Amino acid sequence: MGAAGALARRRRGSLSRALFRAATWALLAFTVALLGAICFSTAVYTDLRTLIKALTSDEVLFSIKLTILTTTLSTVICMVWGIPVAYALSRYRIPASTLVDTIIDLPIVLPPMAGGIVLLLFFGYYLGDVLEKWGLRLTYTQRGIIVAQVLASVSFAVRTIKAAFDSVNPRMEQVARTLGSSEFRVFLRITLPQARNGILAGAVITWMRVMGLFGPVALFAGMTRFYTEIMPISIFLHESVGELEEAVALTLALLLLSLATLVVFKKLGGRGYLW
Repeated sequence: MGAAGALARRRRGSLSRALFRAATWALLAFTVALLGAICFSTAVYTDLRTLIKALTSDEVLFSIKLTILTTTLSTVICMVWGIPVAYALSRYRIPASTLVDTIIDLPIVLPPMAGGIVLLLFFGYYLGDVLEKWGLRLTYTQRGIIVAQVLASVSFAVRTIKAAFDSVNPRMEQVARTLGSSEFRVFLRITLPQARNGILAGAVITWMRVMGLFGPVALFAGMTRFYTEIMPISIFLHESVGELEEAVALTLALLLLSLATLVVFKKLGGRGYLW
């Protein structure tokens, strides 16, 4: 009886594992097929001639150029700002660390439209008069695009960079300090080179995240054609008036950029937060 019971339990266990594996594989295949079908349906919506015509229109070209310019500037600011903050979070004991982490992570989880309202109140209602006296109006301007992109994305940059610093063995830094190297020299000569690929991966994925922002930019910088019309806003404006060819063309451009960004991110060994 004992041997027969053990054999029966092994068979049930094998059957259970097989069913579980089949279910997970089926769900994985369904997910990949569904997402692939959605992307493919967008790609084949229009013919090549219409796509090229839409991408070379004056308004679409303006939005692409403005998007690349603001996204690149915002990403540089995010990285310059995020590297020292991420290093402090990774290497130092921060008082009230839970509260600090929560505040830093808040822009990541805050709904985009709510983030736009928060920026509008702070820089418009509270600081608007002060900034205008200095000639630094931010709301509904191209400057506002960069402000919205940076403040909505710097927390994301901090988290991806911190993941890179966390992967560096702190013992090497300690050895360098015992040999007389200053904190800044250790940071430049040991920590940064060791975390280089992770930081570059963070820059790449932050660049793509910045490029895709819509809510904060729309509410804070406005949606003015040929002025604050970055690609996500241009997609919305074209779709709202029934110009689907232009909207689809910009969507495909963002889709291809997203795919390329993910490939580069993974090639650089990026890991950590992707939300």
